[in-house]
Amino acid sequence: MAHRLLKLQLASAIRDAGWYAELEVAGDGWRADVLATSPDGAHRMAWEAQLAQITVDELRERTARMEASGVPVCWVTDHERPWIGAVPAIRLSLVDEPGPPTAVDATVIDGTGVFCESWCPRRRCENDGGAPGPCPGHGWWRPVEPGLDLRVFVAGVLAGTIRAHRTPRYSRLFTESERIVWTTRPHVITERTQLEASERRREHDGLATAEHERHLAAIAAKLARQQALTPPAVERVGREARGYVGVRDATPEWAMGVPLFVHDMPQGVISPVVSRISAEVRARLRGLTLFVATEAERRALARACGPEQRIVLFEVEIPDQPQPPAAIYSGTFWSRRQWAAAASRRTRR
Repeated sequence: MAHRLLKLQLASAIRDAGWYAELEVAGDGWRADVLATSPDGAHRMAWEAQLAQITVDELRERTARMEASGVPVCWVTDHERPWIGAVPAIRLSLVDEPGPPTAVDATVIDGTGVFCESWCPRRRCENDGGAPGPCPGHGWWRPVEPGLDLRVFVAGVLAGTIRAHRTPRYSRLFTESERIVWTTRPHVITERTQLEASERRREHDGLATAEHERHLAAIAAKLARQQALTPPAVERVGREARGYVGVRDATPEWAMGVPLFVHDMPQGVISPVVSRISAEVRARLRGLTLFVATEAERRALARACGPEQRIVLFEVEIPDQPQPPAAIYSGTFWSRRQWAAAASRRTRR
């Protein structure tokens, strides 16, 4: 009886919308509880009163058979079911009062959706748990509240203003990865705007990641050059200054180059970073010897420091997996015996 009464309510709402409604209409491998036909006969739609238990796979199969015949379908129930959102479906809240049921007595309380738009100020995410960048949008879908009159819903669906839409994200917590909701075009457009923003954010993050990887690669290459240059540079400085050579850590004070000291006096810097050479650093490097491994690096340093800057180019073999120069030596200073060992390596001036 409940199944028949629900079919009558659906038929009443269909007729109120100006369409024809027939009960128990058979098709090619399917049978519609209520079949709605447009006044010109060009369009049909099935409305299924599904009160009994059924699996999601069964409903999807039956939905596919109807759609193959050009007949879209909406599944209707008055209970909370797991298949709401898996197929085009709605849940009704029915008024239990004496007398013949009408569409006025039913309200759609689940299966519909409105998109709640949400953006960061100026559409820039400055603290969303990741790196700053364009806001991807933080909107979500929720059911129409407090509910939608069944007659209004059916009329909107048949007129095409309310359509089944498959959304990739549903609910504020995004607990459901995908869901079919009945909604209107403006909400679909709003969601599409956020999805496009999310794509831009992914592109931004991808570029940022690539830039970070390039930065790390540049650091590794710089360490490799400094590691390879340290032995010949130490040998040269020790021979010219006639003293023990101290190899200290690279710091911004030396444009992230490796400074070489003799008797606590700076004598040279190994492969400083050109972009780190400020006016103050340029003055500090004046009078020292800079050691480089490539002609391009020599030219860049000459432009940054001026023609009077002494720069020595060593052709060295760059290791594939560099270690920080400080890790090469057992102590801070090198003796003449260590200079001789370093000089024995195959380097060409």
